[in-house]
Amino acid sequence: MKRLVLIRQLSFFVILSLFISSCTKDISPIGIELLDKVDLLTLGYTDTVQIKAYTIPEDSVYTHNLTYAQIGSMYDPIFGRTTSTLYSQIFITTNRVRFGTTPVFDSAFLYLPYKDAYGDTLSNMTFHIYALTEGIYDSLNSYSNSTLGYDEAKPLGQLTFQPHPHDSAYYNGKTQAPILRIPINSNFGNYILNAQDTTYLNNNTEFTKFFKGICIVADPQNNVGKGCIIMFNLPSDYSRIQMYYHNTEDTLNYTFAISSGCSRFQNYNHYGYAEAVPSLKQQLEGNTSLGQQTLFAQGLAGTKIMIKFPYLSKWFENEKIVINDAQLILGNGSVSSVFKNPSVITLRGVGEAGTTSPFSVIDDTEDPNAFDGSYYSNSNSYRFRITRYIQQVLTGKGNDNGLHLIIPSASYVSSRLVLNGTSSPETDLKLYLRFTRIK
Repeated sequence: MKRLVLIRQLSFFVILSLFISSCTKDISPIGIELLDKVDLLTLGYTDTVQIKAYTIPEDSVYTHNLTYAQIGSMYDPIFGRTTSTLYSQIFITTNRVRFGTTPVFDSAFLYLPYKDAYGDTLSNMTFHIYALTEGIYDSLNSYSNSTLGYDEAKPLGQLTFQPHPHDSAYYNGKTQAPILRIPINSNFGNYILNAQDTTYLNNNTEFTKFFKGICIVADPQNNVGKGCIIMFNLPSDYSRIQMYYHNTEDTLNYTFAISSGCSRFQNYNHYGYAEAVPSLKQQLEGNTSLGQQTLFAQGLAGTKIMIKFPYLSKWFENEKIVINDAQLILGNGSVSSVFKNPSVITLRGVGEAGTTSPFSVIDDTEDPNAFDGSYYSNSNSYRFRITRYIQQVLTGKGNDNGLHLIIPSASYVSSRLVLNGTSSPETDLKLYLRFTRIK
């Protein structure tokens, strides 16, 4: 009899060891050490957790001094029009600038080094350059809903072009890295040259009072499926205005920099999604039931997706549960060769007032790159491992307000995502749970 009890106890410890090793890292079966050793562990699995999801507006995002500037306009057939405008200071590159005796403006060019583009790069784009009439103040002008006044009556330059973000450029007698070159007119040159006998050209503190900066505005795209948002390496050693002039003695040039010290920000405009498909517009107006059909997320402070598990906390209400693994799978419902889906998305917690946490939901695993919100092209899906989050909800250590799915604002790509809804016949939106019931 004693031998039989010993065998049962040894078997229990073998099963327990296997169970603990199968748990995701840092998710421990708290309380097991208090159980009687003859209690049994029962493994379970489900993929029928009810999910409620719908599209909501994204808040304005922080755009102060981003690594990449995003400028342009596109007309997505699902999301409608989006435009992105840049406001930036420019700096003089030497103190006490002087242009000699009787300087005369010849020409100038604004150089914007390409990084990438999102949308249809075969479309014609028109950029306008204006002088700001208001200064950039970091405490006020840092978010995507900010704007500043600029002088439309005296434009500094414009260019109609097709973007070539991956093609080399030829100027100054040699081949250069991909760069956009926009002609700048005498409204800029004469304004600067006429200031040479003032203190405004002594240093950048004085210069930015005199010349507050520039605004780069794209003409709104009016053709469905056309247009793009262009990403530029800004600031860089090559982002500048190069001005050419001559005086009574020589022909010269001077560089005005868009450098790391220049304050800059971006404004994103989605036109209230007035041109979006009906399902998207109606969800933004409060019809959450349409999330059963289709869900929409868009970058540049566009839209995000609310995801809730409304009955999860009550499902195991009278049971002791340890979550071994929780995987949230989301299927991409619309794949476009022009308006491509993002390479990565993220999940963030939701506060009591419905605010989005600044931190992503993370789940330590043996493989930190697995199920992390990356796009899997072979299955056209995204995956998250949220074991820790589900465990905390069940134990009351985390709130049950849901999750926000967003396209990270730090991403320089202005991408968008369309997912099959929770009740769509093609839906892949499911929560897969492996758990252990402790008796």
